[in-house]
Amino acid sequence: MFGDRGICLKKYELESLLKSFFLFFLLMAALYVLVATLNYRDRQRQLEERILNEMRIYSFHPIGKRFNVDFELKKNVKDLVHLYKGDESVYSYFEIPGSKKYLLQLSLPNSRYDAMLEQIREESFSGWILYLIVIASVSFLLAIYTLYPFKKALQLNEEFVRDILHDLNTPLSSLRINLNILKKRHGEERCIRRMFSALGTIHSFQSNLRAFLSRQEGQKEPFSLRELLEERLEYFRELYPRVDFILDFPRDLMLECNREAFLRIIENLLSNAGKYNVPGGEVKISLEGTQLKIADSGVGMRHPERAFDRYYKEGERGLGLGLHIVKKLAKELGIEVTLSSRVNEGTTVVLDLKDLPVTPTKP
Repeated sequence: MFGDRGICLKKYELESLLKSFFLFFLLMAALYVLVATLNYRDRQRQLEERILNEMRIYSFHPIGKRFNVDFELKKNVKDLVHLYKGDESVYSYFEIPGSKKYLLQLSLPNSRYDAMLEQIREESFSGWILYLIVIASVSFLLAIYTLYPFKKALQLNEEFVRDILHDLNTPLSSLRINLNILKKRHGEERCIRRMFSALGTIHSFQSNLRAFLSRQEGQKEPFSLRELLEERLEYFRELYPRVDFILDFPRDLMLECNREAFLRIIENLLSNAGKYNVPGGEVKISLEGTQLKIADSGVGMRHPERAFDRYYKEGERGLGLGLHIVKKLAKELGIEVTLSSRVNEGTTVVLDLKDLPVTPTKP
C-alpha cells in the first residue's frame, strides 16, 4: 500500500496518519461508550420494573423475607406503585385492603440493589478492553486506507519533480560549458557575468527542490563558518549589486554538520534578504555567541508567523518554498531558527547553532 519505500513515512504523512487514526478511534470509541451506556440504562430501567413487579406480587402474597415490610400514612405519600430511592434502600408503597389510613411499604436494601446494578454494569461493559483493541485496529486500517490516495498523489508529485530535475541536468551542463567557452573568448563581460548569475540561480533552485524532496542529515564534515559565508557573499554581491552585504564577525566558528544542507539554509536566507530588499539597502550577517543573525532592511512581512509555512508567499515572485526548506533543513540539522519582521523595516532571521558541534577559533 505504501509503495517501494515500505512503511517509511515522512513527517507530514505520519501526522496525517495519526490524526486520521485518532479521529476514527475517538469516534468509534465514543459510539461504543454511548451504546454501552444506553444498554446499561435500559437494563437498569428493566431491573427497577422487575423489582417493582415483584414488590406488587409480594404485597399480595408476602412469602419469605425478600423485602423489608413497614407501614406509612397515606397522607405522606403522593404516588403509589413508584420505586423510590432512599439513602438506605429502594422502596415502594401499596394499598392495604380495608385500610384507609395506612399504606404498605416494601423496601430492598441498597446493598442488594447496588449488587444487582454492578452485575448489570459488568455485563454491559464487559470485554471493553477487547472492544477498544478491535476499534484501534479498525481505526488504523481506515487511517491507512484514507492516507493512501494522499500518499499516492504525493509520490506522483515527487516523481514528477525528480524527472524535471533530471531532465534539467543536460541543458544546464550544456549552458555551463558554452558560457565557459564564451568567457574564454570574450573575457569577463557584464552580460556573461549576468548569464553566470542566472545559471547560478537556476542551480540554487534545483538544489532547493532536491532538499525539499529528501532528508539532508547526510555525512558530517567540519568547515569554517566565515569561509562559507564569504564564499556565498561574493556570489550575492554580484547578483544584487544595489544591496550592501556586510559580514560582522568578531571571530570564526568551526562547525561540524552536513555542509551542503547548511549551505542551502544560508543561500535561501541571503537570497530572500537580497531579493526583497530596497535599492541602497543592506544585509548584515553577525555572530553573537552561537547565534548567527541575518538582518535586512527590506520590505518586511505582514504575517511573519506564517513565514515557514509551505507555499506561503506575500508577493508574486517565487514558489513559497524557500523559508519552508530553511525550517525543514534546520530541524534536520538540529538548528533552532526564529524569524521576526515588520513591514517596511526589514526582517531578521536567527540561527541558533548551540546544538551543533562548534569550535570557536581565534579572531
